[in-house]
Amino acid sequence: MKRIFYICAFPLLLSVSSCESFLDEQPVSELSADKFWKNQDDVVAGIAGMYDGLQSVVSERYIDWGEGRSDNFMHGPTSTREVKFSFNGLTADLPQLNWDNLYVTVLRANLAINYIPGITGGDLTQGAKNHYLAQAYAMRAYCHFTAVKLWGDVPLLLEPVSDRNLKIERTPADVVLAQVVEDLNTAASLANPANASVYEINIGSIYAILADAYMWQKDYASAIQATDKLQQLNRYTLAKTPLEWNMIFTNPNNAKEAIWSLFWSFEQDGSNELAARIGSSTNTSNYEMDGALLDKWELQKKDFRRYLTYDTLQAASGSISDIYKHYPLEGGVQTLPQQTQAVVQNSLYRLSDILLMRAEALNKLGGDANKEAAIAILNQIKTRAGVAPVSADQFASQQELETAILDERQLELFAEGKRWFDLRRTDRVIDVMDPVLRRRQEQRGVGVTGFGDPGFILFPISRDALNENDNLAQNPPYSR
Repeated sequence: MKRIFYICAFPLLLSVSSCESFLDEQPVSELSADKFWKNQDDVVAGIAGMYDGLQSVVSERYIDWGEGRSDNFMHGPTSTREVKFSFNGLTADLPQLNWDNLYVTVLRANLAINYIPGITGGDLTQGAKNHYLAQAYAMRAYCHFTAVKLWGDVPLLLEPVSDRNLKIERTPADVVLAQVVEDLNTAASLANPANASVYEINIGSIYAILADAYMWQKDYASAIQATDKLQQLNRYTLAKTPLEWNMIFTNPNNAKEAIWSLFWSFEQDGSNELAARIGSSTNTSNYEMDGALLDKWELQKKDFRRYLTYDTLQAASGSISDIYKHYPLEGGVQTLPQQTQAVVQNSLYRLSDILLMRAEALNKLGGDANKEAAIAILNQIKTRAGVAPVSADQFASQQELETAILDERQLELFAEGKRWFDLRRTDRVIDVMDPVLRRRQEQRGVGVTGFGDPGFILFPISRDALNENDNLAQNPPYSR
């Protein structure tokens, strides 16, 4: 954990690959930050290093953080650490709880924010500088936002750090969230609206993150305003066919529903870790689909998402270990890559995600008109998938309609790192997971205790972080 709270030099270990602009940059040797940020080439390389940091986070933690503790997945038959995720038994020594790469990405964003405004001369226009700054502010916001969703109170880093002995305390979650919103609004004011690359943070992805952050603040009116701004870009449309839907995950640059995706090339980046987590042709998956969710899927035989998500023939065994969703159709057939050759273009935000959040916000605001509007959105997603629509008379309360929206998100966004955060955002972790854990505990023949202490909703702080920084306090009731 020795890199988290200081950077005296700027390591640009760029293994980023993409067909898009600065993501093609080659590695740059380690340089002192104040000697590095001098021209446009430096800015391009620095921003690429920021994305490289996020790539590491997403590849390794997409499933662990966003899905592993939820009712979407159980641990695989040969898994060890993942058992603790499936049974709500997280401990501070788990490597999945290390936030190093998340904060390295924050620090790289802070360097960009600090140095880009002072660069003069050359071909770097003010408009270009502004757009690079927009990406840095939004990246800093996204990483802090992710940390808050996992650990609650977290360190808030807003400046480059050069003091190796600096030990930063945790900042209250609501303060961090407020800064996230401020950074995103700053990013929106700086972003070039003409930039539409799905592999870069652009104005659309900024509005998407902003809508999500407002939902966590329970500021539903502002969340709706953010979704309004996203839709007014006239840039995104729902996929209409199974092939178009699959392209969101395999060719997002040409998918009208994709808002922000991370490109990955195994030749330059190595294998994306998602393959090890939920499906490759050469390893046993760390996670399997939870049996109750499989039963829910199997009730929707006409839902095209079903056969594009998992091996429906394997479903007869009652166990799904291979998730196809993130891989392309080859000759109309879903295939799994070798673990060492997995190319995954992780979807971070797409239109159906934002629309369903909008439906959730409309429902929260109440009133017949908002209820009808929320149901209309819900039916957009259902009918697109080939599922029967619902009507207002099926929901006697806001709670029931919210459940229907969350159920649809569970299927639509399955294995996209969303489910645990949905349960957290809507304060449903214990309501949903207590019976799930009781079922799992009973099936395993261990003491049936359910979810346990509500304090376990937050992740524990990594022991590495605690050992390096004695100003950090562990989340109770976890052991230091």
